[in-house]
This record gives sequence, C-alpha cells and structure tokens, in this order.
Amino acid sequence: MLHYKHSVMFDMHGHRRSIRLTGRDYSWPGTYFVTICTAERKCLLGRIEKGEMQENMLGRLVRTHWIEIPSDFPSVELDAFVVMPNHVHGMIHLHRRVATNEEQCTFAEFGKPQTGSIAWLVRAFKARITWEARQVLQRPGLTVWQRNYFERVVRNGKEYDDVYRYICNNPRNWDHDEENLAAKAPPRGM
Repeated sequence: MLHYKHSVMFDMHGHRRSIRLTGRDYSWPGTYFVTICTAERKCLLGRIEKGEMQENMLGRLVRTHWIEIPSDFPSVELDAFVVMPNHVHGMIHLHRRVATNEEQCTFAEFGKPQTGSIAWLVRAFKARITWEARQVLQRPGLTVWQRNYFERVVRNGKEYDDVYRYICNNPRNWDHDEENLAAKAPPRGM
C-alpha cells in the first residue's frame, strides 16, 4: 500500500513544521502527488457503491474544476486523479516555473505560497470550489476543505507507477482506505 506524508507536521510544542524535501522548491518542474481532504474528512463529494465513486453535485463540481486546472495554469499537465467521498488524489506535472524572477520559497512562510508552486495551485483550486459551492448550495458559511493538503514529489518511474495504480484503485479499496473514517482497515503494522 502506498503511504504519503503530510505536508505539515507538528513538533512536540504544537508548532507547525514542514516535512517537505529540504532544498526543494515546489514550483520547480516535476511530478507531484497531491491529496486534498474535505473538512473533518466528511463525505461531502459523494459515496462509493460497489467499488465505484458516485459523485454528488459537489463531487462533480470538484471534478470539473480539477479538469480545468491546465486552462488556468498553462504550465500544468494533469495525470491520474480521482474524486473520493472525502478527498481528491491527483498527479500534477509542472513543466516550467511560472515566476522565474521570484525568489525561492522559504519553507517557514506558511500561508504565503510562491507563485507557480503546488501550494499556490492547490490554494486557488480550493478557493474556487469553496466559493462556487457556497453560491450553488446557498450556504455562505460552508467549509469544504480541511486546512492544508498532502503532497509528495514523484521521483522515479517505479514511484510514478505505484502512485498511478494507487489513484486508479482507490475507489475499489475504499473499505480499507485510511481516509475512510468508517473503514474496517486493520491497524497499521499488520
């Protein structure tokens, strides 16, 4: 099973710290595996039936806007992705730096993503979904997403194959998915 790390962890004092690759500028060209979870991991985007995702209106909205990412960000190419009941997985290829004249990202600057970075793209995606969901559902205070997201640099062909397979098989594995709060998954380490 593929495991991914959180983009942010907490130290023993409760302070946030990044676990991103040291020295990696997340606006550099490359392939990134991204997971974005709903607020409190509530199943806001649909449900799994017989191993297949059945998207509700909000899930379809997420799918539509995910597919449109390259229209808004021409340096981005999308790869495998899946909308799940309470999260989205996707692989994103950045082909060039969007803002080559900007200084490299300092990882201590949470909340201020560098233009053209994965954080910048995810922030824009989440904001667009939240704004539109609030309009369509007429719920101005609706919280769609949890704070932050998960990311990992895909560094080689084997890793790419593993991530691709993981994304494509995610609906069939929902009963054992660690994002499924009702999962009957065995404890880790077994």
